[in-house]
Amino acid sequence: MNKLKVLVVEDDLMIAESVKDILELLDHEVVGIAEDAETAIQLCNDHEPQIALLDIQIGGDIDGVDLAELINDQFDIPFIFTTAFADDATVSRASERGPFGYLVKPYGVKDINAAIEIAMSAYGRLKKAQENPGVSKIIDNSLFLKVDSKLIKVKIDDILYVEAKGDYALFKTSAKGYIVHSTMKRVQERLDQYNFAKVHRSYVVNLSKIIDIEESNLLIEDKVIPISRANKEALMKRLNKL
Repeated sequence: MNKLKVLVVEDDLMIAESVKDILELLDHEVVGIAEDAETAIQLCNDHEPQIALLDIQIGGDIDGVDLAELINDQFDIPFIFTTAFADDATVSRASERGPFGYLVKPYGVKDINAAIEIAMSAYGRLKKAQENPGVSKIIDNSLFLKVDSKLIKVKIDDILYVEAKGDYALFKTSAKGYIVHSTMKRVQERLDQYNFAKVHRSYVVNLSKIIDIEESNLLIEDKVIPISRANKEALMKRLNKL
């Protein structure tokens, strides 16, 4: 494996130093150790790591799960979750973020090496998929979606929401759904200039189709869609509230 620049996010300094030693033994460069989300973001800006090891249960207002979403959105690098234990709700949230790997403490040299190899391989496949997008250009306020071997024209205003489905995206209208081979990042780039907003790692929604919002969920037609903590503030700013 090639030498990688690695960010370690861990609030237990003894564990962090142990992970650092293992990574350097594997001939990787540790660009820094962050105990909280703010430091992690700063290290990403300063050193441009190629992969991050994120402790799920770091201290502060933003835990490792929400930090993963921020890092993915802002820096587009793979991440591996690490944890000693976590409640079911936290594990469920972590799974929704689509990590490129998962390490349960305690872990050793072989565990970390295998996790990084698998993560970088998965990330490479994702980048390759992005080179062959299923979302075409926007013409006359319509989007051409590549479904199987056909390009299907869909009016942007007819799209209720887009949901991530692994390496695919489901474009949902009132009439039907279209499964397209595309990443959510590319979907967001295509729809960003229109009345759409990312509300969760797995959802981009048409703001004009929202019926109501209650705490951490919103309703579009009969579909209940979760709102992540990392995206809620931006969503609320986009709404015309009284």
